Amino acid sequence: MTPDQRLKLAQALITEAVVCSDKNDIDEARHLTQLAVRHEFKDVMESIIKGDVELFKMTFKKMYSQNVKEKIVSRVILDMLIENEDFQKTFRDKYIHVSHELWIFEKQQEWKS
Repeated sequence: MTPDQRLKLAQALITEAVVCSDKNDIDEARHLTQLAVRHEFKDVMESIIKGDVELFKMTFKKMYSQNVKEKIVSRVILDMLIENEDFQKTFRDKYIHVSHELWIFEKQQEWKS
């Protein structure tokens, strides 16, 4: 699937997720949102699973972005990564050493609020 096709599919899934959320079907809306993010940001997720520490940190920090799309996408990506067994193995080896840095960043964002 080409990047353009993935983007169109993701946009259609998000549109359907909005329709589902209007009907109070939150679980279906969440599932469709995850599918949309999985298709649109497939390369990002694969890079993080393979051990791209800088991309992981950037994605984590975007959870606190003022840009609503960045905030939602980063949270959905991290939520899906947590469930991914390959990521869990990689995380133990690659990301544990950055956890303290990200914890400090998270606390700084909370103090700003």
